[in-house]
Amino acid sequence: MSGVSLPVTRPTGRALLVGNPASRAQPLGMLMGLGYACGEADDPYSAIAELCRRPMVYRALILSLSSVYREELNIVRTVKRRFPHLDVWLTHTDGRQATLAEAIRLGADGLLAEDGLHRIGLPMSGGEGPVMLRPVTAAASFGMDPAPASPPAPAAPAMSDEAIDAESDMQMGEPVLTADELRALLQEQPMLPREDGDG
Repeated sequence: MSGVSLPVTRPTGRALLVGNPASRAQPLGMLMGLGYACGEADDPYSAIAELCRRPMVYRALILSLSSVYREELNIVRTVKRRFPHLDVWLTHTDGRQATLAEAIRLGADGLLAEDGLHRIGLPMSGGEGPVMLRPVTAAASFGMDPAPASPPAPAAPAMSDEAIDAESDMQMGEPVLTADELRALLQEQPMLPREDGDG
């Protein structure tokens, strides 16, 4: 029996790489080197369509920040909510700090760099995006005493658990009424008080 053992090369999973064709070449090579089989999409819209068609095929979504508009970053939040088994990784982040920060705030897991994957988003206990860490002031980072804090703002009135749940479920830009409810409201005629003239 020989003492030689060969490494087992199992694929890490399948990743969906989102970006224009020119920007996909470098990340594609890195992902294949990490053991991922890759699917490709030109834009976030075709990526979502592919994920909806075959949701359990992919384990990761790689988003090239050079190929998306800032408004299209909501793909990160959508993917994290609808497909919680997927990790969202960002690539081509150089010179795009604001876009990177927004993507991390929306729930991206980390970065794909030349030396591999780097997880930087910390999941919250409920799995709803990254944990927001307390910012460090410049004075504290240099070991100086920070400036005295301003007095605390008055506390907001306490909300019931139901009100908190309802408010957390409501997102900016989401409709308050369903289409059927709105249609029903628009079809109802308001009851106006009758004005009796002379009698």
